[in-house]
Amino acid sequence: MKDKFRRERYNYPVLERYTYLDNATTGLIPQYACDAMTSYLRQRATDGMDIDWYHDQWDLADDVRALIAKMIGAESGQTICFGQNSSALFNIFCNGLGPKEGENVVVYDTVFPAMSYQWLNLQNAAGISVRIAKTKDGAVAPEDLFALVDDKTRAITVCHVDAGTGYRHDLKAIGHWCREHGIAFGVDATQSCGAMKIDVQAMEIDFLTSSSYKWLQGIQGIGFAYVSPSLMKKLGQPEIGWASVSDRINGGTWDMIMAENACRFECGGLPAVGLYGLKETISTYLKLGADDIQARILEVEAYLEEQVNKTDGLRMAYSHAPEHRSGLAFVNFPESCGLSEAVVKANGIRVRCSSPTKMRVGIHYFNSKEDIDRLIDFLKQRMAR
Repeated sequence: MKDKFRRERYNYPVLERYTYLDNATTGLIPQYACDAMTSYLRQRATDGMDIDWYHDQWDLADDVRALIAKMIGAESGQTICFGQNSSALFNIFCNGLGPKEGENVVVYDTVFPAMSYQWLNLQNAAGISVRIAKTKDGAVAPEDLFALVDDKTRAITVCHVDAGTGYRHDLKAIGHWCREHGIAFGVDATQSCGAMKIDVQAMEIDFLTSSSYKWLQGIQGIGFAYVSPSLMKKLGQPEIGWASVSDRINGGTWDMIMAENACRFECGGLPAVGLYGLKETISTYLKLGADDIQARILEVEAYLEEQVNKTDGLRMAYSHAPEHRSGLAFVNFPESCGLSEAVVKANGIRVRCSSPTKMRVGIHYFNSKEDIDRLIDFLKQRMAR
């Protein structure tokens, strides 16, 4: 297993210059995905595009939908729609549920704003209430979410992996409870999709979104959403466009016969550049294997925690149980180290320095224990100064 991930490192030119551990901010684009995207752009620049090629891109989109469905355990590509990013796509869920005054939704206090702002907007516009579970040591148990539910609760929503703590929620436990109680379950998987294994059917998820520019190693400006078949029948249509109909190519001006699959949530043309890149990166994900990818990432994260705990002056900001780790970890260091992202970068390492005493380390499958050793050695040198 280790050899196949070591071979993958050759696809990332950045790794020739840096020890890259900042995948939670932006993922690296592998050379093969870059080649696919630039090849498309070169052809557009030299040959132009006719209507047949434009129509062919919808076939490409359907191919990528099928790959995504396989990656996340969805029923089929018909449950997948594309959008600009996770923030935009999550509005489909929040607004489509049509929550009314007096009803409520449940989230937790460290959820990323891509999820909380939509609910706050509906709190102001529709009079719903937003109930907030409190994290403890960077974690929130499913029971803490369930305790806030009553007969007026419309949805529970979580980020699969929390961007500020690295905590990985037990989606299967939450999803099963929600399904039993008739409550919609929405998930933002931007900090997990492409790294941690997802099975939307086994986890009983109703709606899941992800942007593409982090662990999926794509570009900004394209993301996707999964809509379960049961929710699709009940979800309202907050926005509509020419591509929302059943025959987007031949539909007439006044037909408006809506698509019966998730494509109905797409209003117009899709960012083809991003689709060409995603086809390559998701194909590689499927080739490497979801189980092996997750195991590799968690193995390297465990090694990071082991080395931090052995080093005087360093400590883990959060120490989650193995089943709640995610490849996204936080390390505290002395303020006297004088670290910033610019300083760390100048020393050949890329991490997110979120404060003068804390850094976020984002580990992907191409990372290795040797990368962790370089980071720890650098921190030891700074503390020795």
